[in-house]
Amino acid sequence: MSSLLSNQPLSLCYVARMRRQTLLALLASLLSAALVIASAPEPSVAWPQFRGPSGAGVLTEGTLPTAWTARDNIAWSANVQGRGWSSPVAWNDTVFVTSAISPGAFKAPSTGIFGNDFAAELSKQGLSDDEVARRVISRDVELTNESGDIRYMVYAFDSATGKIKWEREAHTGAPFGGRHRKNTYASETPATDGERLYVYFGNVGLFAYSLDGKLLWTAKFDPQPMYLDFGTAASPVVSDGRVFIVHDNDGKSFAAAVDARTGRQLWKVDRDLPSNGPTSGWSTPFIWATNAPRGTDKRRTELVVIGRAHAVSYAPDSGKELWRMRGLTGQSTPSPVAADGLLYLATGSQGESNRPVFAVRPGASGDISLAKGEEHNQFVAWSHPRASAYTSSPLVYRGRMYVVNDNGILTVFDAKTGKEIYKARAGGSGNTFSASPWAADGKVYLLSEDGDTFVIEAGDKYVELSKNSVGEMSLASPALAAGTIFLRTQTRLYRIGRN
Repeated sequence: MSSLLSNQPLSLCYVARMRRQTLLALLASLLSAALVIASAPEPSVAWPQFRGPSGAGVLTEGTLPTAWTARDNIAWSANVQGRGWSSPVAWNDTVFVTSAISPGAFKAPSTGIFGNDFAAELSKQGLSDDEVARRVISRDVELTNESGDIRYMVYAFDSATGKIKWEREAHTGAPFGGRHRKNTYASETPATDGERLYVYFGNVGLFAYSLDGKLLWTAKFDPQPMYLDFGTAASPVVSDGRVFIVHDNDGKSFAAAVDARTGRQLWKVDRDLPSNGPTSGWSTPFIWATNAPRGTDKRRTELVVIGRAHAVSYAPDSGKELWRMRGLTGQSTPSPVAADGLLYLATGSQGESNRPVFAVRPGASGDISLAKGEEHNQFVAWSHPRASAYTSSPLVYRGRMYVVNDNGILTVFDAKTGKEIYKARAGGSGNTFSASPWAADGKVYLLSEDGDTFVIEAGDKYVELSKNSVGEMSLASPALAAGTIFLRTQTRLYRIGRN
């Protein structure tokens, strides 16, 4: 017994010493990990989603090329199999695009505005409404039974050489619904957080890949009918470990969030969008981070979605509705954008009516809709009934909002007040536009459907600096990096800029 008692102090000292060593080792390990994270290099190229890091279409550092052709000032161009109007996204040394491959020929797209002129012309011939609808659909819509089984593809290109690093077939099968011939089965732009690539094909599913092409998980949602079989287009966004998607349709519209690491569904909410007509939409959701409200020390982050007739803000962590606004009377194709403390919401149409824009202040809750006759209120800084484009999203840059409509009319507004500064026909007459404008280094870039990019000065009057053509149809907004434009056309991907 005495020997045991005599050994006890030694044993206790030994245990205490081992505990101290273990604790010190753990602290050293944590410190080392923190230093690794802190010293991790910034990506050399970071254009991770539709319209870039903040969804604004602005390159904040560096300049962009202002002169090129399909051969001049081109680092490389690569063929992209299939068809897709998804925008390229870029991360470090890789550029990602999606595409759809058909067993036969797709119904070919064409530039220009697809309005009601054709239907009106047929009606004048005395044709019945059913026959008019049949002929319009026959000309403009590719139905499921015309397409065959579609291969939904993901491509990764080496950003330095244009060579394919990997390609993956996400899904093969007949599409749930048709598509307008100006749309594709791969119009949703992928997104990345630098760890994984998130690829969404609207009525197929959401797929996550490692950046070297390994399929990590798949999330499926019930397919839904789209207005007149026009197809889907709203892209995913990723923020704070969550991937967000929105599917506004003529069936059951919803918004959802999934865990970026596992694909587990975190929440899903029905989109309550009262409308007298169709409820389909094509607007990409938007993450809006604002400064901390008065009396708090926490910044507020919202998921804002434009839908038919309404804009709705959700809490990203729960899907709880924060606020909503009525009055977006146009088609929900443009996506939101934020700058200088305001959020800009727009819906468009082909005519002069139903093209409203609203500038929203942060901190809203409940219903912030304007009353009849109002142009502003506590949370709506200003509104304009005819300031949106039909398809493209607005560009807010250096205090001005640039809007280029499908018909080629460029209108520039004071971003703080909504006052019109000037109006011009972009590139002269005969141009149509679907891609959203972008900006860098005091210049604004406007890409026409014919593949011509007009570079203008950012300012209070229209000053065209150059016109640059690649000679092929283009509807996709580009990815940007210092000295570089990654531009997608109907069949090719270009890296513009040799430096």
